[in-house]
Amino acid sequence: MLLHTKPLLDLKRSDDLRAAELRHYDTLALAIKIWDLIVESTGLDSEVDRVRVRSSLAPLLAEMDRGAGLEPDAVSHQAIVDAVLGALTNDGDGRRPFAITYQDLTDGAAVERRLEFRLVWDYLHPDGGTVLRLSNEAVNLYLRAWDLDIEDAQAAAEAVVFSQLQRGKFDEAVQSARNSRMQSLRYWEKIMRIVRETRRDVQRVDWAGEVPKLLDDALLHIKTRTDMEASILRTARERLDVLEEGSNAKPVAEVCGIVEDCRQRHFALHGQLMSARNVFLDEQERQVFRLKAVMNLPSLATEVLEPLLAMPCKGALRVLEDTAAPLMGAVPPQLVSLTDLVHWMLQPRRGEPANDLPLEETDLVHYGDELMRFPEDIRSQGEWLLEDIDRQTRFSELLSAVGDWDAPNELQEYLVLAVLHRFAPEPGESLGLTVERAPFGVLDTEFFFGDELVLVPETANYAE
Repeated sequence: MLLHTKPLLDLKRSDDLRAAELRHYDTLALAIKIWDLIVESTGLDSEVDRVRVRSSLAPLLAEMDRGAGLEPDAVSHQAIVDAVLGALTNDGDGRRPFAITYQDLTDGAAVERRLEFRLVWDYLHPDGGTVLRLSNEAVNLYLRAWDLDIEDAQAAAEAVVFSQLQRGKFDEAVQSARNSRMQSLRYWEKIMRIVRETRRDVQRVDWAGEVPKLLDDALLHIKTRTDMEASILRTARERLDVLEEGSNAKPVAEVCGIVEDCRQRHFALHGQLMSARNVFLDEQERQVFRLKAVMNLPSLATEVLEPLLAMPCKGALRVLEDTAAPLMGAVPPQLVSLTDLVHWMLQPRRGEPANDLPLEETDLVHYGDELMRFPEDIRSQGEWLLEDIDRQTRFSELLSAVGDWDAPNELQEYLVLAVLHRFAPEPGESLGLTVERAPFGVLDTEFFFGDELVLVPETANYAE
């Protein structure tokens, strides 16, 4: 069934590739409306043709135009309807059946297969003229994929299993039984979700109106399902009694195992349903004295984490620096564990540490020698820039100004080395400039990243 939806998904993806005046139309909604029209009129005297599709979709298309702030345009309406019908009838491939290749695992080997099907096709009506009809694949997709309750889906799946067993379609019955078990698991999760939400907060569940009716319907549904499953088991076992040992007996036995698993699951769910009202009463009594939250707290996943991940790096870093301490709160020191202390004291004595530690040779470079690798004009220009500073200046502002001059990158590298030397000068060395670290500041340029530095000329310090 998933492969049968590929033409619809391709149709939806092509919306952004259409002409600008057609992009505001929801082609998937139009395709579903066309299927509705065909299903409602099939077998009647007046079936749907292409002209009737255009006239029937005109009000919906006009609403889409007004929703986009446009005036309804008949030419655009005809163009988009023709595009949708062409996608459903495969006009791009001469209205041949859709052909999709896929990989299938058979006995542990990947086998390439080809699926051919139609969705909508032109049918020559006996009264004359051409009308639109849905293929069997489209009808199955329409009936099974549209809005269908879990209870109805499970009842339909089990009815299919019963019918296939009676008609001797044992291999198909195995897949239908698996589908029935899947619906049984979904129904189990639906009921257990109500119980979990009740234990978490009784106010989240409508025990005044919706849930009691749902529980009554669930008890009736389980009774009906267990009766049907008993009939399926009886039919399957009768088939096993008359079948000879061979290929047909194996799928029937597998159907018995799957249906029996569903039956036992329904028995367990029946017990949960019988105690559900007591869960509500117990939780209501327990939660009545619980303090209620004064305000609705945000969802950490959707309202905090996802917007934070979507922010630029600088903005996210600023938010984290401002909110990390309030969100994490104070962390008290751990209490001393007497048990851990005794175990630690009873450990075997460790060996004596070595008295002589190896000394590692340090590759030191003299500051003056490091600057000699820069050309003379770079060094003189860099020293002139640092000596020309007459007020307190952020280092990022200086690098940004140098970058705006289209100066060589070597000049910025020289300034970084010179400023770092002034940040930690040799004892007694006077360089005419004091460098301090700016609290909470970040240096982020095209070539350098780190803590922000503030350049203060010594004359400014004297003036203070």
